[in-house]
Amino acid sequence: MLKLLVPIQLFFVGFFGFFGFSFINSPEENHEMTICKTVGETTLPTVSVNPSLTNSPIETDPNKTYTLPTLTKNNKGEVVLYWTEKDPQNVVSLCFATSKDGKTYSEKKTVFADGGLGNGRLMRPKLLFKKNGEMVAVFSYRTSPAMPPREARPSAQLQEANHSNHNAPAPQQAPATRPKRSSEIRFTVSKDGGSTWTSPTSVDTDTTKLTRGFFDAVLLANDEIAVAYLKDVKGSTKHEERDLRLAITKNGVFQAEKLIDAVVCDCCNISMVVDEAGALHMVYRDNNNDIRDMSHIVSKDNGATFSAPKTLYADKWEIKGCPHAGATTVSVKNEQYATWFSGTQNGQSGFRLASSSGKLLKVLDASAKNTYITADDKTAVLVWEQTSESGVSNVFYSKIINGKLLDSQKVIDSDYGQNASTLVFNGKVLVAYEVLKADKKTVLAAKVVE
Repeated sequence: MLKLLVPIQLFFVGFFGFFGFSFINSPEENHEMTICKTVGETTLPTVSVNPSLTNSPIETDPNKTYTLPTLTKNNKGEVVLYWTEKDPQNVVSLCFATSKDGKTYSEKKTVFADGGLGNGRLMRPKLLFKKNGEMVAVFSYRTSPAMPPREARPSAQLQEANHSNHNAPAPQQAPATRPKRSSEIRFTVSKDGGSTWTSPTSVDTDTTKLTRGFFDAVLLANDEIAVAYLKDVKGSTKHEERDLRLAITKNGVFQAEKLIDAVVCDCCNISMVVDEAGALHMVYRDNNNDIRDMSHIVSKDNGATFSAPKTLYADKWEIKGCPHAGATTVSVKNEQYATWFSGTQNGQSGFRLASSSGKLLKVLDASAKNTYITADDKTAVLVWEQTSESGVSNVFYSKIINGKLLDSQKVIDSDYGQNASTLVFNGKVLVAYEVLKADKKTVLAAKVVE
C-alpha cells in the first residue's frame, strides 16, 4: 500500500483537519452542562454557560485537557458520558459519569490512567455494558516508547549558547529517530459499576510487537464482545500495510483473532453496529487498486462468518494514500446509516450520509468535519462541527426520521465546539463536545436539546 505523498498529506491535514496515526496522548431550547470549569481570562474564547449549571458535581482541573466526550446508555437505560483527560505529566485517564436525565451527572469514576493510553480522535475508547451489568472498556495502548515532545528536545541555538563559554562550535546532534511503533487494543472489566477494574490486557492473543489500531468495539446479540481493528502485516516491507482483523470473546475471554479483509485502507477507523435482528454490521474503508470507498459486510452468526464486501456508496474515490478518516454507523429498525468523508472528484467532495441500501441522503458543506451518528429505535441524529468564515467552529445536528433528513440546527452557544458525539434519550437529543480554549486546551460541554 503506498503512503500518501507529503504535499497531499499537508493538504488533508490543513484543509480537512484530519490527523495521522497518533497515540498522543433553531428555535429549540438548549440546556447546557459544562463539565469542566471555565477560566475567566479575557484572552480566552467566550463560552456561554448556563449559570444554574456551573457547579458541576464532576471534579475538574483547569490544568488538564479534556477530550473525546462520548455519550451512550448503560444496561439500565441511563445516560453515560465518558471522556479522556490528560494532565501536565502526560498521563491520560479514561473517565465516565452517569445521568438519569441527561442534565445532572454523578461524580466521575476513573477506568484507567496511564501515559500509554490512546486518545486520538480516530480511536475513541469504547465503554460497553453487558446485560448482566458488567462494564467493558476497550482502548488503544501504546507499547513502544514515545518520542519526546518537540519542545523538550534541545535546539541548535540552545546547544550553541551552552557551549559559548568554551569558544568552540556546538557539537552537531543527530536528529532523533522515531522508534518502531507498537501498540495494542486492550480491555478491562468492572463487575461493581465501575468502582474497580481488572488489569487491562490485549484483545489480540498474538504477542508480536506490531501496530494495532483504528478499532471499534461492540456488544453482540449473544452478550459477547467483538473488537475489529487494523493490524500491521507481518514481514511487510511497505511503509504502512495493515489488514482488518476481528477478535471475539467466548464466555468473556477473547479468542484468537480472525482475518476479515487482507487489503484495506491502512489508517481509517472502523465502525460496527448490531441491528434489531441481532446481525452485526461492519463498515470500513477498503482499498481496491487505490479506490478508497467504504465497504459494508454483515454477520448473522455473531461474527463467525460474514457476507461478501459490498460498496456502501460507489464514489470511486481514487487516491494513492490513506485519508485518515473512517465511518460511524447506526441502526434504525430495518435500516442502517453511515457517515464518512470522500474526496471524490465528481464535485461532491465532503462528508456524506448514506443508508445501507445505497441511498445518499446528504453531502455536507466543505467546511464540515468530524461527523458522528447515533439513534434510538425510531430516530437517528447526525452531528458535526462546521467552521465559519471567521474561523469559529460550531456544533450542528440534524435528525433522520423515516429515512428523511430534516433541516440542520446549530447547537446554541457551541462556539469553538469540536469532536461532538450525540445520543437520543427519551425522545430528546443529547450532544457532548469539546470546547477549544485560547491556550489550546479543551474543556467539555454537554447539552440536552429539546
